[in-house]
Amino acid sequence: MKIRRTLVATILGASVMLTVPGPADAAATTAAYGLTTSWGEGFQAQLAVTPGEAVSGWTIEFDLAEGQEVAAAFHADYTQTGRHVVLSNRPFNGAVPAGATLGVAVQVDDPGLINVPPGVIVFNGQPVTYTPQPYLLASMSRGRLPEGGTMSFNVRLTQRPVSAITVEVGGGDTDPEVVLTPRTLTFTNHPVLWNTPQTITLTRPDGADTSRPVFIPIIQRGGKPAYAMEAVIVDPSD
Repeated sequence: MKIRRTLVATILGASVMLTVPGPADAAATTAAYGLTTSWGEGFQAQLAVTPGEAVSGWTIEFDLAEGQEVAAAFHADYTQTGRHVVLSNRPFNGAVPAGATLGVAVQVDDPGLINVPPGVIVFNGQPVTYTPQPYLLASMSRGRLPEGGTMSFNVRLTQRPVSAITVEVGGGDTDPEVVLTPRTLTFTNHPVLWNTPQTITLTRPDGADTSRPVFIPIIQRGGKPAYAMEAVIVDPSD
């Protein structure tokens, strides 16, 4: 809504009403958060903030999941108290024009293998317009699988896709220590069936090396929107 100032002037004995438009409301500040890569017990995420009005310095605040800890920040200084993280500008990037996009990244230690994005992002003390990134969700984060053993877990979506999406399990290379079935999942955008869990079976062949952990990435390979990747770790059983 525009602010209008009303001035009353008397001209030749007549009362004239003048309206002077004030500045228009600033556009809303928006933010996006996306997990860009994961190695199981850690990940890197990108944050992009577009302020509605120019700023000469900034802070970005959000809460991580329990047990997560920032290991590094890129293009920002950071502090963390409990789950709460505050990013602040470096000397070279404090000034951001209205409508320009500020990009920073964080590297996070994540022993619990949690890919849930922050629920709220705050810029310069004010919550921004922000929609958390949808993510792939596995029914377990880690487990032990002895030689000759079999186990399974489910994978599902947290948001209905725009179109059918393809998900790759285990990455491009097959680890000989654990056999995954199937290696590819397809999730429909059917209004009822889109969130139906799909099952992955893991088998440890006889004679397999059980002395090292096996990292199993779960990555979207097609379709929209972009889902944060998931990961499962098979721990050593020796």
